[in-house]
Amino acid sequence: MKTLVTYFSRAGENSVNGKIEVIEKGYTEILALKIAKLTNAHVFKIEPKVPYPTNYVECVKRAQSEGNDVEYLHPEFTVNDYDVIFIGFPIWYRSYPRVVASFIAKNKWEGKIIVPFCTNEEEAFGISEAELRSTAKGATLKPGFAKAGYKVNDCDEELAKFIKEVL
Repeated sequence: MKTLVTYFSRAGENSVNGKIEVIEKGYTEILALKIAKLTNAHVFKIEPKVPYPTNYVECVKRAQSEGNDVEYLHPEFTVNDYDVIFIGFPIWYRSYPRVVASFIAKNKWEGKIIVPFCTNEEEAFGISEAELRSTAKGATLKPGFAKAGYKVNDCDEELAKFIKEVL
C-alpha cells in the first residue's frame, strides 16, 4: 500500500502548557516526520497561500475569522496515488485549521484509508474526526493519534505501537 503523510503545522509563538513560547518547528510537523519515518511514507506539507502570522495573538485572530475557503499552496496536489493517508493538524477551535479543510475539500477520498493525527494541549480530537468523517466521503477513517504538542519528542514507543495497531 502506498502511504502519504500530509500535515499542516505552524512554528513561531504557540501556547505551551498555558504559556506563550516560541517554537522553531511546529509540533505537528515533528509528529508527521516521525510517522513518515516509521511508515516509509511520502510527505506533503499543507501550507496556506498567505502564511499564518508567527505572532500567537495575530494567528488566533486570523483563525477565528477564517471560513472554509482558505486556499493552500499546492491545489494541484492530490491523494489519488495513495492508499493510506495520514492527515495531521493542530487542533484550533476544537477542529482542524481551515487550510486543512480546504485540502480535504479539494481531494477525492473514495476507497482511501485515512489515519488522523493531531497535536494540542488536551490530547483530544475535539470535533475534527466527525468533521473528517462527513467531508472525506467514501474513505475509511481509522482511529487517530492525539498528543500534547510539548510531548511529541517523547512519544516514539507509543507512536510505533499505534501505527502497528492501525495499519
